[in-house]
Amino acid sequence: MSEIEIQDSSLELDKINRQFCKKTSIINKTDLSFLAIATALQVTKTLVFPYVAEKFEYGEGFDPSDRLDHDDRTIKEAHREANDKYRDRHIGKHGTDHWINILYQAVPYDITRRSKDLGINMGGKNHRLYTLGHDPILGWIFGTANILTDCITFNNFHTNRISRADPITGKNKMIITPEIVSLRSMFKECYNEAIADYLNLPAALCAQARHLKSDEFTKMGLPVPVLSSINENFASKLYSENYDALCFARDAKIVGASFIVSKIFDIIITLTHGLFRKEDEDKDLYEVRSRKLLLISNSIASTSTVINAAITSNPKNLDIGSLLNTVTHLFSDLRFIAGIKQEFIESEISYRLEKEIAEVDVMFANIE
Repeated sequence: MSEIEIQDSSLELDKINRQFCKKTSIINKTDLSFLAIATALQVTKTLVFPYVAEKFEYGEGFDPSDRLDHDDRTIKEAHREANDKYRDRHIGKHGTDHWINILYQAVPYDITRRSKDLGINMGGKNHRLYTLGHDPILGWIFGTANILTDCITFNNFHTNRISRADPITGKNKMIITPEIVSLRSMFKECYNEAIADYLNLPAALCAQARHLKSDEFTKMGLPVPVLSSINENFASKLYSENYDALCFARDAKIVGASFIVSKIFDIIITLTHGLFRKEDEDKDLYEVRSRKLLLISNSIASTSTVINAAITSNPKNLDIGSLLNTVTHLFSDLRFIAGIKQEFIESEISYRLEKEIAEVDVMFANIE
């Protein structure tokens, strides 16, 4: 192509882009009215959010006086009854093999003895923060593996072997040994244990589940999932302020509810806005307009909640659910609009080429 042809093509593309912008603009009275309504709904929600969230103690820690001691009799009895029930359900068919020991013996990641001698910081009574076996999510993997292999994995993924008898005194006391076990070796041992007896892995999972459940409602609780492996200092600060996994789960539900409410507002606006589409209007181009006004309204709402949190210097006023909804719009709507724009450009180019070819055909027909 010559330089002139390239310039003409560029000008032609600019015309098509302007045509697309004109067809999908929201400067008409109807779209602007819907934008105002959508913005009012979303902004009002973000401003009301702090007051509603406060009613549900959003961001607050728990009161230790409302929790049980870690060695409370009711916890031990419930733990033992659950183990007995699992044992009675399988012992008649399988017999008393190693899986019984796995089910009843103390979990290895509860041990702190000899940790100081090895230079390992386990935080004393806060040891649950430093062991992955106590993590509400990662514990299902690493805690179960620790139970099967008599190991303890810390929040930095460093793993040591556990001994169930003190080699110095000979007493039946569990200690952390200097033996380091790689994660690869530990999971290989897990595999060997699992194939050695089909009840070993289920027994370990059962023991892990019972242990997490028994720790969940104690005065120390369980740490916020995964956080200690990402930012130990922040996780330690939260844990010392009695903010645990149950508090996190409560706040996650509040954030989730806020996100759902934002989505409901979006659905109402989208469906109502769709009722005003004229029969001669392209459905995809009209949907672009709907998505544009939702994207703008949610962006304004998210900006308002950020400003509110900044002015009040209170992070609890930040409507995370609204922010998440805006992020989903940024990813989904922008991709959708780009796709529709690409189709529109290709369609217009194809139409204009067909028109030019038709004109050329007419010219040749007249010459003949």
